Amino acid sequence: MSVLKQLDQIIKFAQQNNHRQLLVLSGSESWGQQQAEQVFCHISALTPLWVGDRKTQEAAVQTKKVFGWLGRELDLIVFNAHSGFDVDAFGAVSGSLRAGSVMILLTPELDSWSDYNDPEHTRLCVHPYSELPYSSRYLQRLASLINDNPDSILFKESDTQITRPIALTVAPESIIEETVQPYRTVEQQQAVEALIRVAKGHRRRPLVLTADRGRGKSAALGIAAAQLLQDGLQRIVVTAPSIASAEVLFRHAGSLLVNSSLNSSLNSSLNNSINKEPSDGKITAGLIEWQGASIQFLAPDELAQSIEPVVCDLMLVDEAAAIPVSILSTLLQRYSRIAFASTIHGYEGTGRGFSVKFKKVLDQVTPKWRALHIHQPVRWAENDPLEAFVFQALLLNAEPEILSTATITDLSRLELEKLNRTQLAENEPLLKQIFGLLVLAHYKTRPFDLRHLLDGPNIEVFSLQLEGVVVATALLAREGGIEDDLTEAVWLGKRRVKGHLLPQSLSNHAGFPEAILFKGYRVIRIAVHPDIQGRGVGSYFLDRLTDHARKQQLDFIGSSFGASEELVRFWSRSDFKPVRMGLVREASSGSYSLMVIKSLSNGFDDLLYEVRERFIDSLLLQLPDNLQALDAELVGSILSDCKGTSVTLSKRDRMDLESFVHSDRLYESCQLAIKKLLLINLSRQVAGVHEEHKVLIAKVLQNQGWQELARRSGLAGRKQIVSQLKIDVRQLLAALG
Repeated sequence: MSVLKQLDQIIKFAQQNNHRQLLVLSGSESWGQQQAEQVFCHISALTPLWVGDRKTQEAAVQTKKVFGWLGRELDLIVFNAHSGFDVDAFGAVSGSLRAGSVMILLTPELDSWSDYNDPEHTRLCVHPYSELPYSSRYLQRLASLINDNPDSILFKESDTQITRPIALTVAPESIIEETVQPYRTVEQQQAVEALIRVAKGHRRRPLVLTADRGRGKSAALGIAAAQLLQDGLQRIVVTAPSIASAEVLFRHAGSLLVNSSLNSSLNSSLNNSINKEPSDGKITAGLIEWQGASIQFLAPDELAQSIEPVVCDLMLVDEAAAIPVSILSTLLQRYSRIAFASTIHGYEGTGRGFSVKFKKVLDQVTPKWRALHIHQPVRWAENDPLEAFVFQALLLNAEPEILSTATITDLSRLELEKLNRTQLAENEPLLKQIFGLLVLAHYKTRPFDLRHLLDGPNIEVFSLQLEGVVVATALLAREGGIEDDLTEAVWLGKRRVKGHLLPQSLSNHAGFPEAILFKGYRVIRIAVHPDIQGRGVGSYFLDRLTDHARKQQLDFIGSSFGASEELVRFWSRSDFKPVRMGLVREASSGSYSLMVIKSLSNGFDDLLYEVRERFIDSLLLQLPDNLQALDAELVGSILSDCKGTSVTLSKRDRMDLESFVHSDRLYESCQLAIKKLLLINLSRQVAGVHEEHKVLIAKVLQNQGWQELARRSGLAGRKQIVSQLKIDVRQLLAALG
C-alpha cells in the first residue's frame, strides 16, 4: 500500500486531534526520497521544510542551518536521517511543526540502522578511530523506539503493506479558551501580564517563567517587550546564551511594533529582518529602535563582566537554563527589574538543573520572586504523539530517581560500577537515571550528549549506587597513548589529533611534547544527586574513580572545566593540581577554563612536577596581563598549595614589609617584598579561603589600576586601598611569624 493512499487519512486524524503525526519511511535513501517527494507534491503546504540531502533541485537545508527556522510555524517537515541523524537539530525543528501536520523521518532499514555509516559518527570518533568500531547503540535504541511506538506510522520499503496499521482514534474534543490577538493561549496572556508587572510593579520581585518547548514562552517575552515600549519604557535589554536564542523574542516584538499605528518610526532594517526568509540561518542584529526607545541584545558574559550595571528599565533573560547560575546570580543582584525564562525540557540547556540550583539563589537574594509555568502548547493540543516521541528519543524529560533517604552516613555502602553501555542502551529506566543526573548537574547538557554517552569510542560510564539507586554518575574519556611519531608535530602545532584534550594541551600549550605518550582518563562530567550534595559523596566518588584508574595502570586522571572557587575546592580536596589556565573567557559561561591533573604513575610524577612549576611561573606572568580580570579569590585558590615555588624573604624584604605597614613608604617601593610575602602565604593555604585578601591579590599579582580596583572592591580610592593593603600585609606577617 503506497504512502499517498494513506496520507490523507494520516492528516485527517492529525487535524481532528489537533496533533502532529510522525511518519517514518524506512528503506533505501532513493526510495525514501521518492516517497517524500510525492508527499510534497500531494500536500499544498504553505511552509514546508526539507532537512538534509535532497536529490531534486528543490530547496533544502542542512541540519546546521535548521536553527534559523526556530520560531516559525511549519506545515510539513522531511528529516532525512540518511544525511546524519543530528539529534539536536531533530529536537529543535520538531517544535516548529504546527498541529494537523506531519513530520516525515527518512531512515535506513530499521533492522540494520545501527550498522549504517551515519555521517554524524564523525562528531563522535576520536583519534585513532575514523569510524565507530561497533554498531551504534544510540541508533539501535532509536530504531527500537520507532518499532515499539504505537502512535507513529511506519512504512518499510521491504514490505508491500503498511508495517503498522493506522488505528488512531480521535481524541475527545478539548475546551479551547478564547483569546485575543496577539495571544495564542490564556496562559500566554497571563505570562505577558506577569512580565509587565515586573517592569511596572514593585522592585526586586523577579519573575521566573518556565515551559516546555512550543508553549509560546519566548513569544510572550517579545509581546511583553513590545507592549512595554508602547507604554513608555525607554530601554529593554535582552540576554540569552546566543543572539540566535533570542531570535523568536525579537521576531514577535518586531512584528507587533511594525504593525502598530506608530510603525512609521521603526527603522527599515527591522522591517527587513522581520519579513525576510531565514534561508541562510541568520537573524536580526539584536536591536529594535522604535520612537526613541529600544530593545537591545547584550551577551550574558558582557553584562556580568561590566564594572557598572547597564542602564535599562527591564532585563529579560531568555533560555536561562543554558546560562551558568553564577552569571544569573550576578544579573539578579545587579538589576532590580528582571525576568528569567527557561525551557524545562529543551534541546538547548536543561531547565531542571536551572530550577534546582537557581531557586536557592532566588530565595536568598529576592525572596519575593514569583514562578509561573506555561502548560498549554500554542501550536498543538496536549498529549501530542510527536512531542511524546521526541521526549523519549532524546530523553528530554529524563530525571534521576527520587531517593528514599536524603542521609548517607556511611560512604562505604556506596557501590562503584562501570556500566556496560550495550546493556545500558537496553535498560531504559537505568539510562534515564544516568542521563537525568547529568541534566541536573550541567547547564549545557544536550541531546547529543546522550548519543556521545552511548557511542563515543573512548567513553566509559560509571555509577555510584545506593541499594540499587544511582546517586552519582561520571563520564570518563580515555586519552593519550598517541603514536611517538606524532610527538613533534603535535608539540609544534602542525598536527592536532581529534580528542585527547589533556595530553595535547600539555604538549602544545604547556610545552611538554612527551605528554602525548602517557595514558589517562579525562573526567568529562561528574554528577551527584542533588538530595545528597554537600556530604562528601562527590569527593568519595572521585577517589574511587582514581583507584580504578590506578588498577588500569594509567598514568594520570584529570579534567577541564570553567573555573570557579567551588570547583577548584572540589578538585583540590582530591589532590588534583591545576596545570593550565585558559587566557580568554568562554563566551557561553563567562569563565576561564582550567585543567587539573593527578599523577598515577612514577613516570608521570616527574613530568607533573615540571608542568606545575612552569604553570605557576606562566600564571604569575599572565595575571597582570591577559588574566587581570580573573576573580581575585579564584587566583588565590588556584595558587594554593603551590609547592615548588622557591620564594623566600631576605632581611631587606622584611625591612620593606615592616616599613610599609608602620610608615608612609610607597607601595611601589615595597611591591617586590609584598609579592613574595603573598606567594609564601598562598603556598601554605588550602583552596577557598582568600576572600579576606582579594584586594591584595588583585593589586599585587594582577596589577589592577587604582581606579578600577576601587570600583571593583567598593573602596573610595588609592588612599583607602593602601590602608587595606597595610592591614593585609600586617596579617600575613603575623601568620608567617
